[in-house]
Amino acid sequence: MKHRVFLFPALLIFLLSQGLFGETGFRKYAGEFMAIDVSARAQALGGAFSALSNDVYASFYNPAGLGQIQSTQIGFTHTQQFLSSVNYDYVGFARPLSSNKTIGISLIRLGVDNIKDSREAAILAEDGTLLGIDESRINKFNSSDYAFFLSLGHQFRSNFMLGFNVKLIRRNLADNHANGIGFDAGALYSINERWRIAGVARNVTTTLIAWDTGEKELVSPTLRFGTSYFVPLPGLNSTFIPNLDLIMQTQSTPNLTENSLGTDIFSGAIGGEFVFKERLSLRGGYDELQRLNLGLGIKIPHIDVDYSFTSYDQELGNAHRIGLVVDFDE
Repeated sequence: MKHRVFLFPALLIFLLSQGLFGETGFRKYAGEFMAIDVSARAQALGGAFSALSNDVYASFYNPAGLGQIQSTQIGFTHTQQFLSSVNYDYVGFARPLSSNKTIGISLIRLGVDNIKDSREAAILAEDGTLLGIDESRINKFNSSDYAFFLSLGHQFRSNFMLGFNVKLIRRNLADNHANGIGFDAGALYSINERWRIAGVARNVTTTLIAWDTGEKELVSPTLRFGTSYFVPLPGLNSTFIPNLDLIMQTQSTPNLTENSLGTDIFSGAIGGEFVFKERLSLRGGYDELQRLNLGLGIKIPHIDVDYSFTSYDQELGNAHRIGLVVDFDE
């Protein structure tokens, strides 16, 4: 019976989304920037984090995980990638409303700044031949994507939590802009003290993004099912935590199939975290695109500092990510 409760909504979302995307007039694959990991810790684990989410970053990975937070937290992450031309930033805030409810607010920005626009700078001959470029007429513009999350995590029982996101989306490209709204939902269940399972539905109702030009983009739902298992290592005063996420796209992504861990509908991510004396963490994992991710974390009183490395193709440059969590625990 418990399995039916989880499977029925998943199948319903899948069928509805297939009907929506059968229509014409909408551009697809618009939400890639909202699929980029915001946590250096989660990135180092290959993104396999839906069952392990237990800090301010849970707003992004599984809002149900916010229900575990018992103190105010602030998180920040910065990444430069693709030869340092793309900046990706995240800032988040989480605060308990009561002993079993926590609210989260977070903002993501992906941007390329100071892009040169030479369309008005061309010097043309009468026959249209390009004679040169007037550099004084070269303009600059920015391309940026924003996602604002308002999240709530609720712990119903000591071993069961639910969470929800409302997210507002803003996209800017030169003089044009677009707006959208989307919803996420997540659940987290502890089978016992060591074993957790999770389910997350992103863009659960399909997210519509409308441009001022009249064009529309759809972001299809994505379903993630994750598990984490805590393995104590008493002799080393340490813990090893393997993590696995299974991912189901409700819209096929054939362009990603060649590099993904699965098909154009199903894929997965796997990672592991070795925690030594609750102070030092060593991490590694493979994400859904079969990229190697590595990282480490250092925990000092009230502050967690995390670093991750993602291996891209050489021509794109590797990605280095730094994350910070400040915990105002009394």
